[in-house]
Amino acid sequence: MIRWGDRLKDEGFLKNKRAIEIMNIIDRRDFLPKNVESYADIDEPLDISYGQTQSAPHMNGIFLEISNITEDDDVLEIGTGTGYLTALIASLARSVLSIEIIKDLAVSAKYNIKKYNLKNVEIVNANINRMCLKNKFSLIISAASFSYKPLFLYEKLKENGRMVYPLGIYIPQSLMIYKDGKERRVGTVAFVNIIY
Repeated sequence: MIRWGDRLKDEGFLKNKRAIEIMNIIDRRDFLPKNVESYADIDEPLDISYGQTQSAPHMNGIFLEISNITEDDDVLEIGTGTGYLTALIASLARSVLSIEIIKDLAVSAKYNIKKYNLKNVEIVNANINRMCLKNKFSLIISAASFSYKPLFLYEKLKENGRMVYPLGIYIPQSLMIYKDGKERRVGTVAFVNIIY
């Protein structure tokens, strides 16, 4: 197992000490389908079926670094996938509600999360655009790209909340962060498009 936290620190992707520790502990291999397990130590996105991918470890590191997750954060994650990023976030935050539209992925993610005995995670099989979310969140992270600015999600942020998401249908897309009432582009990314 590669200690991704140390590697991404050395490569300049990660500075957050807690995120480095967590990425050293949680094994990417535990969140991959059997047919791609052997590629777990390669820093590339991997096919997880259903037209979806698990992001490359450096991308997960970027999410953790720019999100600056704390133990006080209640996080909404859009696009659970296999649950790898979900587990990383849950190890840093107070709570995580993760939404996955593909039922089989939601089921397998729940199984994968159990390997780490994380009790602060709820994974829901649903369409984020049709959900009635009663709670607000201090952080929203999307692992799927929006074709337009997701204004409906801004309404789900607590005061001083922040959001990280890819924007754009076609690759390259823009990685956006909303923080302190302002939005800015922080880089170029390539994500699957959100499914409604």
